[in-house]
Amino acid sequence: MMPTQTPTDAQLKDQAIRQALAGDTTEARQTTNEIVDKRYLREAWQMMLFIESERGNVQAVKDTIVSCPDPSLLASHFYLELPQVFVKAGDRSGAIEIAKAMGDAGTLPLIGIAAHLAQDGDVAGVREALSHIDDEDLRTMIVRKVSAYQPKIQRLDGLNLVGDQAAEAKSLAA
Repeated sequence: MMPTQTPTDAQLKDQAIRQALAGDTTEARQTTNEIVDKRYLREAWQMMLFIESERGNVQAVKDTIVSCPDPSLLASHFYLELPQVFVKAGDRSGAIEIAKAMGDAGTLPLIGIAAHLAQDGDVAGVREALSHIDDEDLRTMIVRKVSAYQPKIQRLDGLNLVGDQAAEAKSLAA
């Protein structure tokens, strides 16, 4: 009987990615449990997340985020921008759900979602996104900023604001 060769971490990473591409996320996650080298583990988890986001499946993205054993494995520019991808595609509630699944890392994406929705004039969406930010002072500051730059829609505090052309040119980042 020939001895079986133990797969390398690189091979396990590739296997997990193939499994995710085939739609077998449960097996892909189990395969990552065998990876020791954090570099390969990070690549596998980030690729699984990317694959699920490309499919546009909010629940699968949330499941991948929540099932990741170490949130630092997902930390990347792509990860922080993931909720924006969904909000820009018109899935406001999906974007918010993904940002909430991100835990503390989701605060910045929630602010980005609120900014995007404010630019679209979606006051209800801004309120919804901000309602998931725990820091009340931060929420209040953002509401004030957004309200100050919403010249032609109902302000978040319930008042109507008659704006001028100069106010329209200002950005939320100011």
